[in-house]
This record gives sequence, C-alpha cells and structure tokens, in this order.
Amino acid sequence: MFHTSRKYKTGLISLTYLVVAALCILLAGCDINMSGPGIGTGSSGSGCQGNCTTGAGVQGVQVFVEPDAGEHPITDAITSAKKSVWLEIYLLTDRNVIRALEEAPNRGVDVRVMLEPHPFGGGGSPARTMDQLKAAGAKVEASNPSFSLTHEKGMIIDGTAAYIMTSNFSRSALGGSSGSSGFRNREYDIVDTNPQDVQAVSAIFQADWDRTTAQFNDSNLVVSPVNSRNAFTTLISSAHSTLLVEAEEMNDPGIEQALANAEQHGVKVQVILPSPSGSGSSSNSNGIATIKQGGVQVREDPRLYMHAKIIVVDGQKAFVGSENISTQSLDRNRELGILVSDAGVLHTLEQTFQQDWGDSQGA
Repeated sequence: MFHTSRKYKTGLISLTYLVVAALCILLAGCDINMSGPGIGTGSSGSGCQGNCTTGAGVQGVQVFVEPDAGEHPITDAITSAKKSVWLEIYLLTDRNVIRALEEAPNRGVDVRVMLEPHPFGGGGSPARTMDQLKAAGAKVEASNPSFSLTHEKGMIIDGTAAYIMTSNFSRSALGGSSGSSGFRNREYDIVDTNPQDVQAVSAIFQADWDRTTAQFNDSNLVVSPVNSRNAFTTLISSAHSTLLVEAEEMNDPGIEQALANAEQHGVKVQVILPSPSGSGSSSNSNGIATIKQGGVQVREDPRLYMHAKIIVVDGQKAFVGSENISTQSLDRNRELGILVSDAGVLHTLEQTFQQDWGDSQGA
C-alpha cells in the first residue's frame, strides 16, 4: 500500500510539473528549474533540470595536472588571496592546505568552507577539520544535506577566479602519496577567470551555503544534479572521430550505452580507468563489460590512481570536473565541472591522456 501511494504521489507531482511547464512555455517562454521527485532523473532520461543548452566551451583558462603540479597551485592561491576564499569540497585533509586556510583570516580574508561531513570511506575527520578552521576564524558549514553527497571540488578566490577541479584537497590528490599502496592520483584542475563562469560558480556556492536552489545561467558549467547527465550524453553523441575518457568509475547504464553507441557509429572511443588494485575498480566490472562489448577500448592505469574525470571530444572540446560516470554522481550529488575549448588546455589533456594510455594495460 505504501509503495502504491508513493508511486501515485510521484506521478501526480510529475504531471503537475509538466502542466506548469507547458503553460509557462506557452505563455511566457520562461526558464524552469524542475527538481521534484521523478523529474529528469534516472539513467535513461536526459536528467536536465535547467541550463540544458550545452555550451561551446570556455577559452582563456588554465589547467594544472597532478601529480606533477603538487600542492603549490592551491596553497599559493589561498596565500595570495586578498579578499575571499570560498571552498566547497568533498575531502579536505592536506595539512598544508588546511594551514593556509587557517592563516588567511588573520589577513582579513573572508574564508568560507563547505565540507562533506560523511564522505564514503571516512575521508579523515571532517568534524575535527571544521572545528580547527572555525577556531582560526573561518566560516564553516557542513555541505547541503539535500544532496546525497557534496562531491564538488570548487574554490573561488577573491570573487575573480574559479578553480573547477577533479582534485580533492588530499595528499594523494595534490602530488603526494598516501596509504600503504603509495598511490598518487591523476587529476586535472581548471583555473577560470571568465567573469560569467566565476559569477555562476559563486551563485552555486551561495545557494548551497544558504540551503536554497541554485539559479545560474552558464551553458559551459556542468552541475549535478542539474544538467550533468544531459551534458555528458550531448557531449558523447556529438563526437565524430575520437572520444578520450579518463574516469574513476564506469557505473551508469545510460552513459555506458552512449559510449558504446559512439563506437558503433565509427568514433574511436578510448577509456582509462583505475587498475584493480585501486579502491574503486571492482564496482566497474559490469560497466567495463558493457562498453567492451560495444567495441570500446578500455585500459587500466597501474602507475597512477585514475581519479581524473575528463571527456575529450574530437580534440575540440572537453569536460573536466568532479562528476564520476555513476548514477549517483550525475543525478543525486552536488558536482561541478566545466566544458573547455581552449587549445592549450586541450593539448595538455590529449598529451597527458596519451602518456597514460601508454602506461596502462588492457582491462
């Protein structure tokens, strides 16, 4: 009886949204952000609740690649901040980054940190880190509980530069090694000073801080649970010749099918995932089997832990961000990524991918 009632309510809410949407479009042509139960979710739908037009990609941005770059791009950015450091992140365990955040309020910098309180597998002690930062004068909040997880890795410096990253602020993500395995991560971190992008990332941060719905208008941002699934499927289906994918997870039937479809339409699809000794690989076996059956070439990297999340299309446009290829990541988490068409960044992504492909072994 409970399940029947819930299904009826969800259907009724969905119908109400559709009626309102139709009236709104007919009468005013307005932009709707729909987030009710059963709207735009699930691996078979487009998963788009707003900002559904996929952008051409930003130019004039920079990328730094881990583990080679180390922690200095992050600690230097925090240390050089004059007005503000806003950070919304999944893991914050690197001691030098924490120290830089503790010292910034002494210079009058507005430090705000939103940290996921319940990361998968523990992820250090978020509560202790939050208390430590509060004691140093930073403003600290647990991330918005309306998301399954806040898996974003985003930072805004002085309201003028947005850092949109695959990296957590952990030792293994920022050039070091951690744990008995001694793995260092492959990561890509974008630095974007485009005012429209910075404004949109700031609006998302402020909305999550205030526990409200984010309102932004930026076709190059890829944001879960708003438009990530739509952006991924649109990006993959737009490929004509090549798709280069580095990912930690392969655990979403819709995206797996999109990759297989691209291969079957003549696109050369290459995917690099973590090696089985990495912590996330066992859950990828079904996804690997699906895309390999579709003809996709899959390798696993034994040298670095493949924590990166990139999709490079035809060497012309790329996604970089926190989104994993998993249903939870695309549909239920808070995630942040960006579409990039900057030639220099694309060259770096492709060059690094080819190096990783050469180091990797067939799955």
